[in-house]
Order: sequence, then structure tokens, then C-alpha cells
Amino acid sequence: MRAAGLAAAISVVVTGCGYIGDPLPPALRRPLGVTDLAAVQRGSNIIIRFTIPQTTTEGLPLRGNEDVDLRVGPAAGEVTAWAKTADHVRVTASGNEAQVTVPAAKWYNKTVDIAVNVIGPTRNSVGWSPLVAIDVVPSLPVPEGLAAGNAPDAVQLQWRAGAPEFRVFRKLADETNWPAPIASVTRPSYTDGTIEYGKTYDYMVQSIEKTPTGYAESDQSQPISFQPVDRFPPAVPSGLSAVPGSRSIELVWERNAEKDFAGYRVFRDGQQIAQGLTAPAFSDRDVKPGTKYRYQVSAVDNAGNESAKSVVAEAVIP
Repeated sequence: MRAAGLAAAISVVVTGCGYIGDPLPPALRRPLGVTDLAAVQRGSNIIIRFTIPQTTTEGLPLRGNEDVDLRVGPAAGEVTAWAKTADHVRVTASGNEAQVTVPAAKWYNKTVDIAVNVIGPTRNSVGWSPLVAIDVVPSLPVPEGLAAGNAPDAVQLQWRAGAPEFRVFRKLADETNWPAPIASVTRPSYTDGTIEYGKTYDYMVQSIEKTPTGYAESDQSQPISFQPVDRFPPAVPSGLSAVPGSRSIELVWERNAEKDFAGYRVFRDGQQIAQGLTAPAFSDRDVKPGTKYRYQVSAVDNAGNESAKSVVAEAVIP
């Protein structure tokens, strides 16, 4: 009985262990390649950004102590030859987001290639990322004297700098995000017609120059804050006509197109007889037959600015 029990126990153990397969090869632990490498020249520096991979090609997590080999150097054809002469650049990162600033002066008027290779703990990698080429130019002048002023339904910006092109940035003053580009212009001035009265805006400008591989940028100008004030009346209403009826005189004119338009005022013989009209029409029923009446119309905006009076339209009820 003891022998039978021992045999049964051995059978259970063997059955529980199951089949033992062939041993797996050691993981290569090669980090995934960098796919979002980007670079731009800003002022006297080259700004390089990329994301450091967090997993290997086998899907295993990395510990964050990988060797990040970033290099910058003149184009030399094949990547292996380029890597031998390119400058090694030290990389610092916040989490897995890397941003590196490299002085550009040694490469002025040259084309440089940039690439990165992330090497894992077993000294394996998938190789260099695709090369990013950038044409380096002498640093562009930073726009100076940026100033803002009121314009009809707009902000008028002006600055000083000699550059082929300029990029204008704007954000609301109470926002914490970085200003976003809103326009590119070829002269040192810009009219921002997308403003809203009652809001304060922060503006910045930078010089830019188109190159065969993209754009070179200057550093951004000192920011300014500006709250536009509406001091500009609407356009004078046009096309006023007065048509006599049997017991009234019907007035019609062309509609104003200002986005801050509020209403119309109607004048008869120099005296106001109506206000707050939003449609370009008015029926004057307080009239007498045989009397000539002279009519004019003005337009008013939301800030209370009033246009000059329109040309006179005359009418007489028979």
C-alpha cells in the first residue's frame, strides 16, 4: 500500500510540472528607434527635440538609463561616415521628452545633419534615426520697438528689424500658454483684425528666413500687452432714399457691415426722430401733405461711436 501511494504521488508531481520547452534566447533589449526628431535654428542656436523611447523592440520596459547618442555635423553622405566626424551632444531630458540647445556659429552658411541613436543596457540598438538636415545661417536680428495701436476693429502692430519675413505671435493676457503664431508678413507691420474689444492681448514677433530645408528663426521679441479701445465710428450709411406714400414717407438705405454695429438714428430736418433701428429702413408717419421733408441717417456701434450723417434725401407727400 505504501508503494502504491508513493507511485500515485510521483504521478501527480510529474503531471503538474507539464512539458518543459526549449530555453528562450536572451532578450536583446534594443530600444525602439526615435521617430520624431526635429530641429530648427533660433537665433544663434539650434534647438533639437525628440522623444526617448520607453520600450524595447520586444515590448519590454526600459529603465531610463539608456545611452542617448545625439550628434550634429556637416553632411557627409553615408550615415556611418557622418557619425565619425559629427559632434557628440550631451542630452538632458524631462521624463522622456528631450530638448537640446546647440550653438550654431561654427556651422554658419553650412548644411548640417542631425541624428540620434538610443543604446540599450546590453549595448544593442536599432541604429541611427533618420537624418534631419538643417541649413544654418548667420543669426537673424531680433525685432525691436514692438508697439501696438488702435485701428478700426483691429490692432495695428509695428516694429523695427531688417529680415526677409516676420512671424507674429499672440495670446490672451490671462492665458498661461505660449503665444501662438497668427501671421507671417514681409514688412515690419501687421494689422490684427481678429481682436475683440474688452480683451487684453500679448504680442511677440520674430524674424524668419526661408532656407532650402525649412526656416531659420530669430529669438522672439520682448512681449507687449495691449487692450484695444474702440474709438472708430461705423461707416456713414449710404444709398438713402425717401419714397412718399399716401400717409407716410418710407426710408431705405444700405446696410452697414461692421461687426460691432449697434443701430441707426434717423433725422428729419436736422432733428432726431428715431434711434436703435437695426434694419436699414424706417417709416415716417408723422408727416403732412404738401410739406417737403429732409432726411438723414447715422450709424452707431456698440461703444457708442456715431458716424457722420448721411447725404440728405428729400420727399413730399402729394
